[in-house]
Amino acid sequence: METIVHDPLNRITAKEANLRATKQKENAYKETLKRVYGAIHANVSLGRFETEQIIDGFEEADYVFNQLVMKDEYAVTLGAVNSDPDDERMKVTISWDSESLIDPNKKYILPMEGTEEHGCPGETTQGYAYKNRRGIWTICHVFGAGGIMDERVVTAKDLEEAPEWVKAIEPVEVEG
Repeated sequence: METIVHDPLNRITAKEANLRATKQKENAYKETLKRVYGAIHANVSLGRFETEQIIDGFEEADYVFNQLVMKDEYAVTLGAVNSDPDDERMKVTISWDSESLIDPNKKYILPMEGTEEHGCPGETTQGYAYKNRRGIWTICHVFGAGGIMDERVVTAKDLEEAPEWVKAIEPVEVEG
């Protein structure tokens, strides 16, 4: 059994400090990536197929580059903002074709992974995110995709303006 020693000076080990710094850096990179995704979606809604983003530092730009290329398969170029060797900013140019992102004219449902509930008489419910009549994002459980009514269907515009937890859900296109 490990003994826990309380340090009255609130000191941490070098390993703990490194882990905290790494976590802070990762969180900052993720925030930058969210900003880039926001710019992509804003440009898509305007009918554009490219955006440029300025990112502070090569490591952060490299993280964004890898996420966009490896995970989302965008066409991405990475380069220096200018020829000044002291300027660490990087320019990331992202482009896509008209088929690669959510169509603003289509409608979607948002099934939430891991929200299945068994326990109803022989049936399973699934949680779905949607924007209610008051404009508030919430969830509901329904019996299969057929149980989703029009009020729980969202548009691409709704998704662009949605909170981050909603944007993390993979949309499924529906007819109509």
